[in-house]
Amino acid sequence: MSIPLVDLQRNFSRYSDKYEEILLNVCSSCQFIMGQELRDFEKNFADFLGVKHVLGLGSGTDALTLLLKACQAEGKIVLTQNNTFIATTLAIANAGAQIALCDIDPDTYQMDIDSYDGPCPDIVLPVHLYGYPYDIEKIKAKFGSQVIIIEDACQAHGSKLNGSRCGSLGVGAAFSFYPGKNLGAFGDGGAIATNDDDIADEILALRNWGGSKKYIHDRPGGNSRLDNVQAAILDFKLKHIDEWNQSRNNNAKLYRELLKDCDEIVLPPETPDGCLQNFHLFVIRFKNISRDEVLKKLHENEIFAGIHYPVTINKQLVYKDETFANKKFPVSEELCGKILSLPMFPEMTTEEVRTVAKVLVTIIDQVK
Repeated sequence: MSIPLVDLQRNFSRYSDKYEEILLNVCSSCQFIMGQELRDFEKNFADFLGVKHVLGLGSGTDALTLLLKACQAEGKIVLTQNNTFIATTLAIANAGAQIALCDIDPDTYQMDIDSYDGPCPDIVLPVHLYGYPYDIEKIKAKFGSQVIIIEDACQAHGSKLNGSRCGSLGVGAAFSFYPGKNLGAFGDGGAIATNDDDIADEILALRNWGGSKKYIHDRPGGNSRLDNVQAAILDFKLKHIDEWNQSRNNNAKLYRELLKDCDEIVLPPETPDGCLQNFHLFVIRFKNISRDEVLKKLHENEIFAGIHYPVTINKQLVYKDETFANKKFPVSEELCGKILSLPMFPEMTTEEVRTVAKVLVTIIDQVK
């Protein structure tokens, strides 16, 4: 039995008739950009999140970059965590801001702001990594109410913190609709969510060449618009996101049950009461055995687990000349060599979860 990390083909096969209908409707209308499908999705996603505004963009990276620009981040210090995907920090740099890093909590893999020893940041950018909701009240308690909080919610579609959706917790949030996300498009796509009218107006201009009217441009913007095909696909998928996230949670619960007695494995943290993790990823780590050896043997057994992420931000070559490249981030640097993402997707069967767990435990017994 071959088990992929993510299987998009199953989702397409399940809803192929509907997807074909959506594509035909958009293509036959020849309204591909800034049309009704985009407006419908933006409204429906805003209602889903409980915010006033959602604006569709070309990618999650663009969403982070434009949101930071709309928050006037240029020249300011933006604090984020050392174990995120590089898009988070590239967006900070692309917005003209200064990257500041902190280490992570070894239990949750989320940012540990108490490990930060630099000047007070102007903006804090927590990442709801793996779909686990980060408690932004910690940021307010540490840095005060004056700090601007922007959520990197690119992995957190549908996750909740104390009953509120991730994406509604800060001054604004960025989402990615990369195909493998819990809410994934048929290509690249992203969005920002905000309750701030001024930020929304700024994003409207920045995504459309810096203009509020056609051929009238009053600021340096760009072209970053979610097209109608992607918006229509996402609007359909949005209707199923809670159902699909529940399937992921069911798979996660079964993984926990099957792996709880394996002493070599550290399982993901339990989500606090009142919160919901969407289990974009199910990430375990190993205590004393070689992660890479286990991964190799899993692949030999056609179980295609993965790693998110094998290199921390401070060790990326693009940042070799930055001051933080020489700083120590002991927790994130150690754990990046021990973590492993097990197969996880809504259509994954109980039999497949059991197979992954059984093979994994067998391999661990072999490599001890």
